[in-house]
Amino acid sequence: MQEEEVIGLVKGETKPTFMDRVKFLGWLFCVCFSLAGVQFVYSIQFAVGTPLFHEKLKVSTSNVAIIMSTAGPISGFIVQPVVGVLSDKCTSRFGRRRPFILIGTLLCGLGMGLIGVSVDLGNLLGDDPNGDSTGDHIWGLVMAISGFWVMNLFVNTIQGPARAIISDIVSEENQQDGNAMVSAVMGLSAIIGNVIGAQFFMTPEPYRNLFIIGIGFLYFTCVPTVLAAKEIQYEMTEEEKAQSGGALKNILYVFLKIYKGFRYIPRKMIIVVAVFFLSWCAYSPYMIYTTSFFGVNLYGGNMTDKHDQYEHGVEMGMYALAVFSAVQWCYAFILPYSVKFTNVAISYAVAQAIATACYFMFLWIESVPVTFLLMALIAINFTTMNSVPFALVKSLTAGADAGLYMGVLNAASVVAQTVTEQVAGQIVAACPKIDGQQNVAYGILTGGCCSALAVGASFFLRNPPASGDAEKQRLLSVNDEAKQEDSPKQDDSPKQDDQQV
Repeated sequence: MQEEEVIGLVKGETKPTFMDRVKFLGWLFCVCFSLAGVQFVYSIQFAVGTPLFHEKLKVSTSNVAIIMSTAGPISGFIVQPVVGVLSDKCTSRFGRRRPFILIGTLLCGLGMGLIGVSVDLGNLLGDDPNGDSTGDHIWGLVMAISGFWVMNLFVNTIQGPARAIISDIVSEENQQDGNAMVSAVMGLSAIIGNVIGAQFFMTPEPYRNLFIIGIGFLYFTCVPTVLAAKEIQYEMTEEEKAQSGGALKNILYVFLKIYKGFRYIPRKMIIVVAVFFLSWCAYSPYMIYTTSFFGVNLYGGNMTDKHDQYEHGVEMGMYALAVFSAVQWCYAFILPYSVKFTNVAISYAVAQAIATACYFMFLWIESVPVTFLLMALIAINFTTMNSVPFALVKSLTAGADAGLYMGVLNAASVVAQTVTEQVAGQIVAACPKIDGQQNVAYGILTGGCCSALAVGASFFLRNPPASGDAEKQRLLSVNDEAKQEDSPKQDDSPKQDDQQV
């Protein structure tokens, strides 16, 4: 179903009425709704993933960080560009994106189910239900890690096409409405996910229950998108058929483009990528340690004689994440005005500086309400760091180059998550403990150090050029790179307008 069909208008001939607008927004909500399932998966993963490995499978907090920093980031780095290439040229009669959304949803649900029953399967295969060490839960650990990989591989299969379908079937003048709806849908889903997680966490089998609920919600959210987004079957041109070299060649070409994007990145793009990288380095440890911080640091729980305190703390951590998501959703509508009335550098630096102070304060705070407040403030930075860099990339590039440097940003965030979470895990393991439990506040503090660097780097960000500015011309294309490699070296001295990024 295309946009004009929804509102019943021929573009440029009739002015839309209020009811046309309502109808359009309702349709747009359905088109974006599969992303609510994606966000629900992420909410459950980060809210209960760490407690599952730590409490049920007896994995140390530092090793949980290693598990969490491999499955998600690595699968995101590999799957999203590959699926993007394959879906771009998909000639299914159901469209280019919907087959990937549907297949990804079905298989992601299988991964979630494997995680949910991992402990039960482990016990059936010989694990000791009362064991106090990781070695007593080997089979459960294998099942849980396998489920995490399957879940993350296929949630990324959903995510890329679910975003691309908005660009495909929503008109250019309404793209901003489409992106705003994405933020609204995902923010709302994060709130629901964390509140449901908190409600069910104190049940007898919380992990199994939460992942089963997640499967149902994921499958439900796929239906409106598949029904509402009536894509037109893609037909390759004769030139595309002639140039087609098979799926493997196309996949390798994607990674070649990302590699060349890093190698030939323009000066004005370097600071954008650097700031984004540092911001993700800061946020990643906080992302995986939040619920453990509540369980151990704030409620004084552990896995032995204070198990109830730990579970109650995790429950409150989920409520705190719901508050975080609510602030994130609200600030998404305020951010454009913040940038408009100040500038990109000030808006970003202020949000990052606030987050930096919050990360450092985690080492000393002992109050639950204060922690809720700190997490709400960090949400402002999270919204900013996932909006401003992408807007700058889009403004500094045009045509095919925009997609190339979006891939560079995604790769930068993946590298940041993988490296920082493992470093933070080792720091947590080496630092003083709380009643025998690892103090995850030191991991969050590690992110605070990266956040301080991001504050300094963000002052070099500049507002995007005007639409007619020469800076918005294509920066580098893959076709030009081979010529540049073969051409004689030019004078590398920076021109006057290139000295400041």
